[in-house]
Amino acid sequence: MPDNQESYYAHGKLLLTAEYFVLQGAKAIALPVKYGQRMTVGSSDRKNELNWKAFTPDGLWFSCDLRLPDLEIIQSSDAKKADILRDTLQIMQQMNPNFQLRGGLEIQTRIDFDSQWGLGSSSTLIANLASWADVDPFQLNEKIFNGSGFDIACASADGPILYTKGEAVESVKLDYLFKDNLYFVYSGSKKSTRAEVRCFMNKRAVSSAEIEMINEISQQMAQAKNLDEFQQLMVDHEQLVSGLLDIPTVKSTDFADFEGEIKSLGAWGGDFYLVATTMNESSVFQYFKAKGLHVIFPWKELVLNNR
Repeated sequence: MPDNQESYYAHGKLLLTAEYFVLQGAKAIALPVKYGQRMTVGSSDRKNELNWKAFTPDGLWFSCDLRLPDLEIIQSSDAKKADILRDTLQIMQQMNPNFQLRGGLEIQTRIDFDSQWGLGSSSTLIANLASWADVDPFQLNEKIFNGSGFDIACASADGPILYTKGEAVESVKLDYLFKDNLYFVYSGSKKSTRAEVRCFMNKRAVSSAEIEMINEISQQMAQAKNLDEFQQLMVDHEQLVSGLLDIPTVKSTDFADFEGEIKSLGAWGGDFYLVATTMNESSVFQYFKAKGLHVIFPWKELVLNNR
């Protein structure tokens, strides 16, 4: 790629509180992570074409060539992904008529995490595309995924945030004295954001009382002074979401013998768990690896905090 390329970077995310409820306006604690996605845009000698290549740590995972300026798909390695990419580029042009795709373009994207982890391969892409096209990333995300937008807020955040849909993002310090007791464990299963949002929005409306309870938990969890208080808030949160979804908590079904508390993050049944325990690190790793879960991060190794 030529030296005059443009480069964009966005951070991945984790949602610590208010999963599902955040879609209905609840206050959430959201965490930008130390992993993310870079996008480079350069010129190509293949005139009137946009050549797209997307990489993961394992190598090329998607490629697509589109004709310019009409964005007709010439070829792709995945027809569904190509359709979404074309639709997104068209929406970007509609949002900013001054954003024109001309000449020959070569675009490469590269995530530095496993795409199955659910850390935001889509949201980091949307954030980078919005920066390139000079459009509002929240509006672009709304048009494509209809999500809450917390992941878009994390893309450019330099540390933990309190997020409420449609409101200004609020920075929050999570200087927990018990950080060494907190871990993130990958469940081994990724959930589709689009599908989960669609499913949840078709369920019953969340009451204002439930929203207020989640808001209070988020606020208290942000200010927790000790591990016992933090763990009780995890339990309270799990019970609320369990009641909303009519799904048992993950600890009760899969980790009943664990010495500590476990909270689902994001879409239940996939992505990461938050773990809080007094067990030492080697014992935590040993426990979850015995359960077949091998991707485990101590809090300080995953959560971005550059403030």
